[in-house]
Amino acid sequence: MKLVKGLAGLLAAGVILLGGLVLFTRNSSGELAGIVDRFNPLVSEGEVYVKTKEADEINGYGTARYIQKAADENGKTREVDFNAISELTTGKYLKLYNKGAYIETYEEVAREAVPEKALTTIE
Repeated sequence: MKLVKGLAGLLAAGVILLGGLVLFTRNSSGELAGIVDRFNPLVSEGEVYVKTKEADEINGYGTARYIQKAADENGKTREVDFNAISELTTGKYLKLYNKGAYIETYEEVAREAVPEKALTTIE
């Protein structure tokens, strides 16, 4: 009986912890939020859109860092923080595949492929 109560308590603590992490990273960007969201099973995968801009930072190896507003297909926005192997051409549209703050990959898309609600938000 003690074992069942102990396991139930651990399970409840785990769910509360994961739920708290979801709330912590909901509107966050950056490396820590990305790591947490990547491995948190309560964070769903999705897609967001950005219009490329000048890089916020370029390191000594030429890797470009971007921190900017992104929008999903419903126009809901969040700040994203992602890297590119090299500097991106400005004014292009990207579809970012994300899991919360974690950006898995991205691809360039035509302006017409960006949902209207996202387009009005990111332009």
